[in-house]
Amino acid sequence: MGLTAAWRGIVALSVGLAIAGVLDAEGLRKQAEIQPQGVQRRVAIGVTRPLVDVSRTLHLTTPRHELQVAIGREGEDRIDTEVHLTVPPPTRRLPPPPPRQARPVFTPERPLRVWTAGDSLAAVPGQALQRLGGAIDVVGVESRLSTGLARPVLYNWFSRIQTAPGELRPRVVVFSFGADDAHDYMAGVPAGKSVGPLGSASWSAEYRRRVDGVTRELNAKGIHVVWLGLPIPAGRGFAHSFPVVNRVLRAVVRAHPMTSTYVDTWSLLANSRGRYTAYLRLHGKLTLVRLPDGVHYTAAAGDLIARQLLRQLAVLYDVRS
Repeated sequence: MGLTAAWRGIVALSVGLAIAGVLDAEGLRKQAEIQPQGVQRRVAIGVTRPLVDVSRTLHLTTPRHELQVAIGREGEDRIDTEVHLTVPPPTRRLPPPPPRQARPVFTPERPLRVWTAGDSLAAVPGQALQRLGGAIDVVGVESRLSTGLARPVLYNWFSRIQTAPGELRPRVVVFSFGADDAHDYMAGVPAGKSVGPLGSASWSAEYRRRVDGVTRELNAKGIHVVWLGLPIPAGRGFAHSFPVVNRVLRAVVRAHPMTSTYVDTWSLLANSRGRYTAYLRLHGKLTLVRLPDGVHYTAAAGDLIARQLLRQLAVLYDVRS
């Protein structure tokens, strides 16, 4: 009797899970796509592909789509791995830049419009820029966890970069990407090409294509691009991967010296011996600048980065608070 009841419970649970799986097939499919490269991802994609086919055939995706529209999350299940870049790379060597003109002046009445965006490391420097106020008008701080330029399926920043300038009208964009890109797998690679492991020539070339493409997209709209380098990390986990990303960012900025800026947060947050430290002496006081994970910033570090950023931009802009 007890065994029969247990089996009925198992069958009911299995049927319930099957129904839930079919109703949420597209969500499960996207979750499978964003898994790290490996056996688990391949199995998940293989299992969810027929679920999506069945769900679409029976129109079981409709209730989920209508609910997403109602709560403002339309398109959440869409899988977009395309690297949207519209400005083609130059086919010949560019002429030398024209002589630098007088620096434009920005005041509280006519502030410098800044958009900050990127992964989880973008939030604190963006908030620090907001605190400055005065002649700095931060028109948006967009920080999306675990996203970047390597896997647009998680969140397609290339699409966002196409729409944000028209919406926000920034003069300067501050990007923090790379902490979640520092791994072997990359989605949206052009057909016929393959990318090797992190640090290989092919990986660096593809990542540079994306960073350079984003820079050119925004430069074409008259927007100066600031790339925040990745900070010196605690331990060995990111000690190899972060410099790989930083080298790419530096190389792109060297190729666009008049229209982009690289902020070296690695050196800025290192101690006097060039090593990781959780504390720095700021204004004569020992101050915590890193969170316990050894990667993310405290508000004090954000203020330090914001001030360094403005010092570097002072070559281009006369910002008068």
